[in-house]
Amino acid sequence: MKRFMQAFALGCTLLGFTHPVLACDFDDKDGLDVGLVLSGGGAKASTQVGVMQILDELDIPIHCITGTSMGSVVGAFYAAGYSAKEIGEMLSGNDWGKIFRGNTPRRDKSFIEKEREESYFSGNVASIDKDGVKLPGGLSSMQGLKLYYREVLADVPADMDFDELEIPFRAVATDLHTGALTAFDHGDLVESILASMAVPGVFAPREIDNHLYVDGGIASNLPIETARKMGADIIIAIDVSNPPPTPQSDISVAGTALQITTIVVWRGVQRELALLDENDLLIRPNTINIGTAAYERSAEGIAAGRQAGMRLKEALLAIKAKAAPAHRRLMTDKKPALLADFHIKNKTGMKDSLIRNRFLQGHSQGDDPKMQKRRLRDLASFGGFGEVDIAHSNGATVLTVDKNALGQNLLQIGINATNDFEGSSTYSLLARLTHRPLSTRGGDFSLSGEFGTNIGLSAELYQPLGAGGRFFIQPEIFARWEQRKIDIITIRLGDFLVRKVGVRGRMGREIGKWGVAALEGGVENTRISEIVSILDNFKSRSADRASFGLYFAADTLDRNDWPTSGQRIRVRAKRTYDLGSGNVAAVDTINSSWLAAFKASNYGLLLNGRYGETSNKDTFNSS
Repeated sequence: MKRFMQAFALGCTLLGFTHPVLACDFDDKDGLDVGLVLSGGGAKASTQVGVMQILDELDIPIHCITGTSMGSVVGAFYAAGYSAKEIGEMLSGNDWGKIFRGNTPRRDKSFIEKEREESYFSGNVASIDKDGVKLPGGLSSMQGLKLYYREVLADVPADMDFDELEIPFRAVATDLHTGALTAFDHGDLVESILASMAVPGVFAPREIDNHLYVDGGIASNLPIETARKMGADIIIAIDVSNPPPTPQSDISVAGTALQITTIVVWRGVQRELALLDENDLLIRPNTINIGTAAYERSAEGIAAGRQAGMRLKEALLAIKAKAAPAHRRLMTDKKPALLADFHIKNKTGMKDSLIRNRFLQGHSQGDDPKMQKRRLRDLASFGGFGEVDIAHSNGATVLTVDKNALGQNLLQIGINATNDFEGSSTYSLLARLTHRPLSTRGGDFSLSGEFGTNIGLSAELYQPLGAGGRFFIQPEIFARWEQRKIDIITIRLGDFLVRKVGVRGRMGREIGKWGVAALEGGVENTRISEIVSILDNFKSRSADRASFGLYFAADTLDRNDWPTSGQRIRVRAKRTYDLGSGNVAAVDTINSSWLAAFKASNYGLLLNGRYGETSNKDTFNSS
């Protein structure tokens, strides 16, 4: 992506953002100032971009911009120097569903994190502290949006006066305490537009200067008054707001809440529209086929916006004739220089040095943009942090690491179900409570449970070691009760309960994000008792065993549920000793597995191979 920050020299920053020629300045000697006002509306903002392309083609001068929600995003990009054509390419050329979900791609997670998530269908769904259960502030994280916006606006410092953008700009948000409109005019442009589009319930409120903000549409979805206060004489307002629909008699609770919100937003739009006069222009593109989340239809939206703009060509040219002159906008790529200063803004309690080494991974802070994003995601996964971010401020590169907004005691849940298609099924609920970070060096302590057909309990410590946290130790205490059916050829002997209690652990090293190599060992007691069987005088049997061995794994699969690309390889070589009396023979086993995922048309194909070998087979001793 263009203009990604590799870090910037302070002098380059100052030269790159001189005071703009275009400005709403309350001085009409050179002509009237034109303010562009962009409403919120999610994916419908694509129609606004289509209109803006016509503005570019007709060379209509824009002296200031105000925007709400997705309108603030489009407006910020335009104010920062992107053309409407470039913005259209961003809207139609990205997977916005993935960006909005904000989840760290599986390939960008640490290997240990991938391994732990295999049995769980969710990430951390809640936390538990002295005040009880705490749920997330929103359904989605803004991490993906933040990374993308930071990439697009990489040459914009995080401590900027928005009047010093190529076109002065204001992002409108709603103060969650007072409900009042806040028009951000300085600070971090990325944080400002995130606050402007933080839809309640979907995203957690954004905190800026100790205040919480949500979507600006609640206070002003079409910020015309804000543009007037900036000095705009003529308003070009592009409104994609929807009037509230007629409610049905069987409307649900969620539907009622949505209806109330739509009414509040719509009434606010009507108040703003009352501020327009005969010199202003209101443009309402056709958005009937574009839903607020239909970013995949951005090309259609852009086309609809272009049609609306062309229908009003004469009115736009009339505005141009009265407006102050335009200047040539800077559309060329900026080539940032490397900043020597690299600071860490650490809110986690972990060591700055560990965070620095984990992020840099032996590279400079200004390497390939894609690699930089992947390292940010790896860092977030490694520490269980909240948002991680990198920007430039006051002439330095600043890496910001936030603590997890849920807290330190994080809850995961999952389901484990099996069926052998011969009448045997198991169903279990999984839960894991993890305290992280455990110390200034990171790591965590977790308690896991499985409840259902099988029962399992475990307590595990994971402690990273080394400058970058690549080495680790991972001891565990466990107890497990499993129901097993035992057959000989086609004869069912019965159902038995297998109990395992023991300790195990490993120490090793992560290899990048894709693999791990480790030494493993453990001691366990196994006891088999009868539930129901055809055997006469069956006695419970038990055995004590110790084992040690080597483990290597590589994992580049793109997802847990049904991967469509990547591979997973596991190799384990182990020697097991029976600690019972009268038997000192060892059992050597080698097990390996390989899974490869492919995408064919709209289907995912999996190839799986396994190999196992056992030598010096031991006998089972009864106690």
